[in-house]
Amino acid sequence: MLKTVLITSKEFGSQIDIQHRKSLEEYFAENGWQIVWNSTGAAMSAGDIIQLNARHLLDAILVYSSSDEINREVFKHCRNLKVVSRHGVGIENIDVTAAQQAGVPVKTTATMPGYETVADLTFALLLSLARKVPQIDSRLRRNGWYRPISSDVWGKTLGIFGLGRIGKAVAKRAQGFDMKILVTTRHPDEAFVAAQGITLCTREELLAKADFVSLHCALNAETKHMLGAPEFALMKPSAYLINTARAGLVNQGELLAALKSRKIAGAAFDVFEKEPAVNDPIIAEDLDNVVATAHVGSYTVDSLRRMDFLVAENIVEAV
Repeated sequence: MLKTVLITSKEFGSQIDIQHRKSLEEYFAENGWQIVWNSTGAAMSAGDIIQLNARHLLDAILVYSSSDEINREVFKHCRNLKVVSRHGVGIENIDVTAAQQAGVPVKTTATMPGYETVADLTFALLLSLARKVPQIDSRLRRNGWYRPISSDVWGKTLGIFGLGRIGKAVAKRAQGFDMKILVTTRHPDEAFVAAQGITLCTREELLAKADFVSLHCALNAETKHMLGAPEFALMKPSAYLINTARAGLVNQGELLAALKSRKIAGAAFDVFEKEPAVNDPIIAEDLDNVVATAHVGSYTVDSLRRMDFLVAENIVEAV
């Protein structure tokens, strides 16, 4: 008897090419799985998932978006569920406690080296923000000769919140720009800190001294909205914020106010509170001190190919 997996996005496996998608579908079929797709372009609510389970009796859920709602009600009603596999590493939208109580393991793709890919994008956003690359490109495409005065990156101070794999990878890239690196983290890797010449400091010191602040923390009850108006007030008016972690780390309304009033020089981010980001308040303002991308931190051919198969393997190997 075939086992059933719900894939919460019809985009899964389709970004590279048709053959890649077919290979993933064949992998599931060869291992005795049938796929139920979320056929809409929106994230799935708990109610959506429960309704599908009533029709298909789900054995597994492949969670594609951080906006999918995998809460206690899902585990309560989906009694045949044997594994939840997250495409990526963020599990803030999954009730892990409820999963444990239901005996359902929650798997992620944390074992793959995608952190280097995210670190690449972090630095791309940092450079684009400092040198106003998107704005200049946009004006030139409209025959506008726009030559704004921008900011140096070389030799400046980078403040990093969180020194996990991505934070470390960003720090290594910053070394190539001869940047002074400040870090605040609850679990410092003393050997790495010493080898890279990193200065550990308090969050207040980091915010006051950094020319660029980059976030690489997990989102949880302690870190939710860890940056807001009081923190922006500590930052230099010339400082920039980069967020490729989770939107919830920052109070988005207070960030918008800080950007409009120029309390900080600008912000670049790859993450949104609601995804897909439609009518996002910050994007809607069309501010010239904002650079944004559509949660594409891991979206390279090499990274996606590995991640797509790993998230599928986590399901097959768990059941």
